[in-house]
Order: sequence, then C-alpha cells, then structure tokens
Amino acid sequence: MYAKTKGIVLMGLDSEIITVEVDIAAGLPCFEIVGLPTAAVREAKERVRAAIRNAGFEFPMRRIVINLAPADIRKDGSGLDLAMAMGILLAAHAFKLKKVEAQRFIEESLFIGELSLEGYIKGVNGGLAMAMGARAKGVTTLYTAPSMGCEIKSGFDGEVVIANTLADLVNMVTGRVPRAFAVKGVVSNEASRALPDFKDVQGQVIAKKALEIAAAGGHHVLLSGSPGAGKTMLARAMPSILPPLTDEEQLTISQIYSVAGLLPATGLVQHRPFRSPHHTITLAGMAGGGSVPKPGELTLSHGGVLFLDEAPEFSRSVLEVLRQPLEEGLIHIARARGNYAFPCRFILLMAMNPCPCGWYHSGDGHICTCTPWQRENYRRRLSGPLLDRLDMVIEVARPKYEEFCGHTKQETSATIRERVIQARQFQAWRLQQKGIIETVLNSELTHAQLIATCELSSMAEAMLAQVFQRLQVSIRSYDKILRVARTIADLKESTTIQADYVAEALSYRMN
Repeated sequence: MYAKTKGIVLMGLDSEIITVEVDIAAGLPCFEIVGLPTAAVREAKERVRAAIRNAGFEFPMRRIVINLAPADIRKDGSGLDLAMAMGILLAAHAFKLKKVEAQRFIEESLFIGELSLEGYIKGVNGGLAMAMGARAKGVTTLYTAPSMGCEIKSGFDGEVVIANTLADLVNMVTGRVPRAFAVKGVVSNEASRALPDFKDVQGQVIAKKALEIAAAGGHHVLLSGSPGAGKTMLARAMPSILPPLTDEEQLTISQIYSVAGLLPATGLVQHRPFRSPHHTITLAGMAGGGSVPKPGELTLSHGGVLFLDEAPEFSRSVLEVLRQPLEEGLIHIARARGNYAFPCRFILLMAMNPCPCGWYHSGDGHICTCTPWQRENYRRRLSGPLLDRLDMVIEVARPKYEEFCGHTKQETSATIRERVIQARQFQAWRLQQKGIIETVLNSELTHAQLIATCELSSMAEAMLAQVFQRLQVSIRSYDKILRVARTIADLKESTTIQADYVAEALSYRMN
C-alpha cells in the first residue's frame, strides 16, 4: 500500500516542499524514516504513532517506510509530523476518498504542523516563511493548526484549513464536517506602541539633527560622550522618527521573525524593529547560527535600528562581523548543507564613552583617571575599517542645567518624522528623475549611482576636492560625506548640493 502527501521545511528564510512517500508492506512491524532526516524528524515516529492511536485510528502493525523526497536535502524540525501521519492513514486506507478526489487532494494540499501524543495539532516556527514558499510553488490548500492560521493566511492567498486534532482534520478531508478556514489578521501601520519621544530629550540639538539626517538617509551613527549625557535615550527614541512600514516591509520583517519564533500574535510585525543586544552576545547570536542557521540580531534588525550600547565592550569578532552587512545589506552563512543569505539592511547606532572611566574632556568637573595608553587602547577596540563604514560621529555633551531644567519647548518626534517622510519622498522622486526606479535610500546607493545622482555646486565640488586631497580620506569616506550631504539637501528639498551642506556633513564626520 502506497500513498504520498506534501510537507515543507525551512532552508534559512526560504523553504522547500517535501514529498512524503509512505509505503506499508507485509513483514515484521517496523517504522523507518529515510531521506536525510535530523534527530527531530526521526523522533516523529513515536509522536505520529501515539497521535494516530489516540485519535481513534488503528496504527498498522506492518513494515512502514517513509521517504522524504528530495532525499539529498536534510530535513529538520517537527513540522512534517502532520504530513507523515496523513500519509500513513491514506496508505492504510483508514479513511476513504474517491480516486479523483484523492489525486486532487494529494496534488494540491500541503500539511504543516507538529503532533502531540494525544493527537492535537500544534504550531511550529516559520509558518509565514513556509506559507510564502508554498504560494510561490503553486500550492492552493494548506492544512495546519489553529494557532498558525492567522500567521499563515497573512502570506498565503489560497485556502488555509485549520483543525484542532488529527481526527478533526480527517473528518474535514472526508467531508463529514465542514472545513474551518483561517482568516487574515487585521494589520495597521499605526498600531499604538509606547516609544521614547524626542521632546523628552532636553538640549542635544546637534545630536537630534544628526539622527534626523540618519533617519532620512539610512545612515550609520556613532554617539560618543560621557555617562549620563543622553546617548541611550537618543538612540531609543530613534524608531519614533522613522516612517511607518510599507506592506512589503511588514511581510519581509514578519517572515524573519516567523523563522525566529518571535512573530506577534497579531500575525505581522507592525513596527520597525529596535534591537539592543547586550555586549556579552556571541558571534552566532549576532550573525545567526546553528546547523540550520537561524536569524541573528543583524537580521532581526532588518528594516529598523540596531543599537550597540557601550560598543567597545563588544568582542572584536562580533564588531568585525558588522563590516559586510553595513556594505551589502546581507549576511552570508556557510554550512555543510549549503549557503544561506539573510537580509540585514538596518540603521546602526553605536554609543561609547570617550575613555574607560568616561570622564575624559567631560568639562563638568569630573577628573579622568585613565592613562593615555588606556584611552588609546579603548578607542582602538573599534577598528579603522569599521569606523570607516560609519557615516557620522557625534559628540554628545552633557546638557547644561538651564537646558535640563528649562521650559524650552522641544520638537516632538511626530514633527521630525514628517520631515523625514518628506525627505524620503523627495529622495525617491529625485532618483526616478535619474532613471533609478527601485526605492533605495542614499546610504544604499552604489558609488556609480551616487556620482550620477549628486549635483554639486562649484563651491561644494571645490570643498570636496580639497578635503579629499588634504585629509587623505579613503574613497569610502568620500562617499560617506557625499551621501550625508545629499541627505541634508533632500531634507531641504534641494536638487543641488551646496557648500553649506558639505560643510555640515564634514562636521558630523570629522569629530
């Protein structure tokens, strides 16, 4: 007796449809799973056996062999439980279908879910990513657990049938009870979330302006200042001035969080991520890791902000792994079973003290107790190539008493956010005039695109030439200065980069 069903497994953020072939033959009772299963898949034998019995069906006491095709792909996770159980029931003729119905059922249906020993269907991580992969491969019907229904429906256009137990699912397939369908969750870009507001940050005019520029152009910033100056508060308020997520961004970020098992109950991520890992994080935690790699902090920050507080305290390997993602917006992880690419296009904010004790040149009466060697060694924890990839370095001074306790009205994040949105719209319009249709920020432009889309005044061009020659800046640093100047011009809705904009960009770069 032979039958086959379909399941799906994750391969990084992508997925692969697995054909579950079941053969039940005469012989001594045994249950074998072949096709490069991992330990998690091999352990499904006991779950499937108990679930079938406790769902009220007779488990066939014969020789059962399940092949997971294609056999050259290693299968991981517990999401194939449901497909294997349905394949066994079909092969054992535990329920009957007409031939035409059975063929259509096999060809068009996909099963996703883990089974409990009692026969209940449970959800697994990565449902949204699996649904998007199934949609791309032409699947029309998905069967899964109720806990995954909303998530899967968010990325799948076909029917998503949900069932609490294996017995309920069989009754739905045979038509004994009507099928229950999952509904897509209601998603709003403007869902409420408590965020620090820029109006609560007293003073810090230069730092606020720099972060506004960073939000408009997607630039990376290093905040340097003594303890208590407000670096962390500024960084945590950054998401409040970023534009809302587009539908495409919501789906992409939600796919990442689905694979990581962090997707909210609403079905989709509705806010730009803000990730702030502790300085003790490992390389695998930052970049992603595992035999089947899972997203790390770099990928979980995609579309949002990655904040590294006390940046010099992070290990050297963790800091250096930032270099490729900052340039390409991707991180590549190689494993024996294949290479995986994870998106990680984010705004990097780093904060550091000027020295280990934090009071070097603080100007507020505190005395620095560090030696010159300690200060130099502390700064060198951030390598030159990494610093070269940052667009702006901002000195954050402690606010004066008048600024801290004054009643000067500060701009709200909502006001700044409107300017950021307008700047990005102007940026998109300007690039379209130059024939660049895809939506990219100034920080994402290639060198050729940057040169082609930046119109410089004669004074601005002369200033940049002088900087390049006298300060011996690298080509990357030259591009960074030009990108920031271009964003400053976009905030002022100017198609031409003036000398004033270059000078302001230099002031942020040369601290």
